[in-house]
Amino acid sequence: MGSPARSGFPARMNSRLDAFLRRRLAPEVYDAIRAYEPCVVVSDSENHTFKYVVLSDRLIYLTENPPKSIRRAVALRDVVAIELIDDYPEFLNSPDREVNQHIRIIYSSTVKKECEKSKGLGKFLFPFHHANANNKKVKEENNGPVFWKSKEPRSPNESSLRSEEKIKHFSQLKSELFLKDNTLSKILCLIMELKAAARKNFILKKLFWKTSDLFYFLVNKLHEYLPESRDKNARQNKSQRADELVVCIEILQTLGLMFRETETESSRLNTLAAKKGTLSNLLEILISKPQIPKSCPVFDIQLADATLVEMPFDAELQKLILEYTDTATALLYEILLVFQQGNLGLGSTKFAISWMMSFLQNCPPIVTFVASIVKQVVKGLSASLQLLSPCQAVLLYQQFYILKSCLQYSKTLAEYIRNDYREEFRYFIHMPALKKRLPLCYPITQPTTQLFHEVLQLIEQKQCVKY
Repeated sequence: MGSPARSGFPARMNSRLDAFLRRRLAPEVYDAIRAYEPCVVVSDSENHTFKYVVLSDRLIYLTENPPKSIRRAVALRDVVAIELIDDYPEFLNSPDREVNQHIRIIYSSTVKKECEKSKGLGKFLFPFHHANANNKKVKEENNGPVFWKSKEPRSPNESSLRSEEKIKHFSQLKSELFLKDNTLSKILCLIMELKAAARKNFILKKLFWKTSDLFYFLVNKLHEYLPESRDKNARQNKSQRADELVVCIEILQTLGLMFRETETESSRLNTLAAKKGTLSNLLEILISKPQIPKSCPVFDIQLADATLVEMPFDAELQKLILEYTDTATALLYEILLVFQQGNLGLGSTKFAISWMMSFLQNCPPIVTFVASIVKQVVKGLSASLQLLSPCQAVLLYQQFYILKSCLQYSKTLAEYIRNDYREEFRYFIHMPALKKRLPLCYPITQPTTQLFHEVLQLIEQKQCVKY
């Protein structure tokens, strides 16, 4: 939620509101703000009051215009559904009325309002624009938002100091990563530190995309080890190859973290568009299976039948390959989201899903990659296994999302999936199997079920590919 930015995403451009938020919020809360946007609030106590909606990583806040106080509207953890409403805001005049979208956020309120505990279901109705409209409407039904009382106002110096410390930490990590004489273990430690810091402080994600050179560095580092190591010794040494794969997995996890929840950062699109060859390299790396040293079985002289014994590192390498594939799938999903958001232009550069799928279908490794996803889905829906863990459920959703994208936007891949895996979808990948594996208590169960239903429909029908 925010004013239109060059990339088509909301931005933080109100200096007065920004200064107020910096002054009133804890540094870690301020740094986690994703966007804010003017709105018109309608509730039992307010009638078309002009305010601001502030979106952080955990909460939605409301504040006056001009800002005087800030209150918590709803915790994101309480959100149970987000829906697009097909109507027009009656309080707006044309043409503003026609360039707004209503987005309903349904939430279950679990916090206390002074001495009373809220119950039931609450709703927010947002006309969310995608053009040059500035008026918004928020309608609160059932249990209004709880007032949020901030702590004592912090001085600008204290907040700035915290931000400066994070910027300094990021710069130091980047400088150390760029050293030419780094060992593999040193690179691993630095990347793990970067990932941990970015998970705690959103400002590091902003810095990551704003500076861009670290993104290029990490992709180039992946290219150094994948799909085959440039180090000839690693092609024969299983222990060294295992170490390289561990580093690659950490890089992929870090990149996935940097993509997540940074849709409002226009610098992300700038970085991806600046060197599209780097993005192409990353995509090809993600769908390519890492190569490992060939197995060198040895004779166990204690066995009369001279049974071949598997080298101990073979099992570890295969485990790392599986972990790498799952991590690559998660990152490919994040990149798909960027392109699915549709034609997010930077001048003449367009980020369209048709470009991404056209590129992928022309990469030879994509067939093996799609096959591996189908096999993983079959394994995940096996009736003999226990309920999926939360992480497994998220991965299953991401796998279905990739399959749906292939079926929708690539005629070549859609035909391949239908022709080669129709039997798998008939006997193993079906709705009863999904319901047995996904607990109803998981928030992702309902979206996964809907996505699964869409994939099954695409498998059965011969529809035209969208562009």
